[in-house]
Amino acid sequence: MTATPLLQISEERQQQELRHAAASDAAEKRRGWRFRLVSLMSVAWVLFGFAWLGLAFHLTDPDQARAAFLLAFLVGYGGPTWTVLIAHWLASRS
Repeated sequence: MTATPLLQISEERQQQELRHAAASDAAEKRRGWRFRLVSLMSVAWVLFGFAWLGLAFHLTDPDQARAAFLLAFLVGYGGPTWTVLIAHWLASRS
């Protein structure tokens, strides 16, 4: 007994579906690469903020220490936030 296919698909359509699957796979790889890059950049911003925070606790001038302390929060929270916002904006443009 031989099984007959329920749906006949032309060779051209099969090739089109294969190209679509390959393009989808490539887009998924780019998306994963972009996610890892944004994550790494966000971690770098947080570490840079920790560096400023450490500097703030080692400075002896109160004005400089306060400025470094506030900059640590600005960099530590603002850096990752803007990185994610700009990455999302760039991804939606393309």
